[in-house]
Amino acid sequence: MELWSAIFVSDESDWATCSVSPYRWRQITDENPDAQRIIARIEIGSKTVYVPLGAPVAHDSHNSLFLPKWVISNLGIDGTGEIAEVIWLSQEAFPAASRIVLRPHDSAFHTVDAKEELEIALTRLGVLRSGDTLVIPIGGLGGYEIAFDVMVTEPADIVLAEGDEVAMEFEQALDSPAAPEPTAPQPLEEFVPDQMIETPVEEGYTLGGQPTRRMADGRAWNPWRVA
Repeated sequence: MELWSAIFVSDESDWATCSVSPYRWRQITDENPDAQRIIARIEIGSKTVYVPLGAPVAHDSHNSLFLPKWVISNLGIDGTGEIAEVIWLSQEAFPAASRIVLRPHDSAFHTVDAKEELEIALTRLGVLRSGDTLVIPIGGLGGYEIAFDVMVTEPADIVLAEGDEVAMEFEQALDSPAAPEPTAPQPLEEFVPDQMIETPVEEGYTLGGQPTRRMADGRAWNPWRVA
């Protein structure tokens, strides 16, 4: 199919789903009569993206697939008619998510309580894959769009995000300042006492500085000694 940006058919296209012409939409849904939701597996080059099928759009081409901008970005294309392989899958083809970890790019996300809103948004997206980046408008921020990196999905790399029983966690925002690295303590200088300076005393002198007088036999002279 040809991949086109959704801006070619509507200025207010659905941010979460892809679209096809009414004729192609009926064909796809007839081929998957029991599917509650239908997911497009889009492959172009080495890139693969999963995106749910939304409502049809008025268009004459039955071989065109119109995509939201986050899908265009993840595929690394311009969305101007690139040829890709598209396989349509039922949501039953994917395991239900038990845990999802997201990393917002903008710390503004942490200023509002958007968990419930985000649960609804992820349910609309349907399939999440670890390593992808999603762009979701946040109603609590006036529709401001925030990108989220899908860091972890359990129990598999590709999961179906549906319901409120999924454990949802958030890492620190990508634009948050990095925590300062702890400074390594400087080693204390070893205290070495000054060496005591020994003052040599010249042999043969008393502490008063006078030379020692000696007798004829070599003994120190003592005026009080009895000979």
